[in-house]
Amino acid sequence: MSKTSKQVPDTQFCTVDTTAGPIMVPYMIRRSPRSGRIYISLDGQNRVLITIPSRGTIKSALRFLDQCGDWLVEQLSRAPRPKSLLKYLQDKPYLTLHGKRVRVVFGYTNRCPYYVYRREAAEVVLHYDFHSINEARIREALKSLAKDCIRERIDFLCETRGIRPPKRVTVRDQSTLWGSCTSTQHISLNWRLILLPAKIQDYVILHELAHLKQMNHSYRFWNLLSSYDPDCENNDRKLNEVSRSIINLGKET
Repeated sequence: MSKTSKQVPDTQFCTVDTTAGPIMVPYMIRRSPRSGRIYISLDGQNRVLITIPSRGTIKSALRFLDQCGDWLVEQLSRAPRPKSLLKYLQDKPYLTLHGKRVRVVFGYTNRCPYYVYRREAAEVVLHYDFHSINEARIREALKSLAKDCIRERIDFLCETRGIRPPKRVTVRDQSTLWGSCTSTQHISLNWRLILLPAKIQDYVILHELAHLKQMNHSYRFWNLLSSYDPDCENNDRKLNEVSRSIINLGKET
């Protein structure tokens, strides 16, 4: 899974031929026992994620990547321009909290931004100063909301799937990761999970919970994850598709 756990290989670089000439491309390779072919996608940092079958070779993966040079140029040219967190919420006024879609409405305050979560009404009221917008403080307000809701969602997913809960959970402002898991049973998740659709949010959480037993991306890991989320392969692809427009929201510029 792209940008999820620290077990993903480090970024490497290679030269790819295009009609306009060679370009330097950052890439990562991931093996998937469920994949019957090689396919590529771009993550939120415009890195190439190359997914290959279990028995696929790195040489064949790079050969395939070299054949996709013009496709990469086209995709990079379509990369979404940075959008403010507030603008994103105004265009798509919804969050995922406790596995459900929750509407965001806006209220005025001349103080620091804050939220009111009306759970029964499936609504979050985000108060901020319309005349002096502070993105960093809006981010902190949403991060605070995410901490409570994501931790509760982890408890629910563990209970419904018979998973032993992690020893520690933190919700942070990661720059490129959706989540990570350590050998000490510590899971760290990106607060922006509340901006993802419910199924994809659960997928990220279950991905990290699977790492509590399998600290790698071996076939055992993917089989375990499939038992938690039978649609994990599809959800992984969907995560790659939406990451580019979400992972950078609210970051310092």
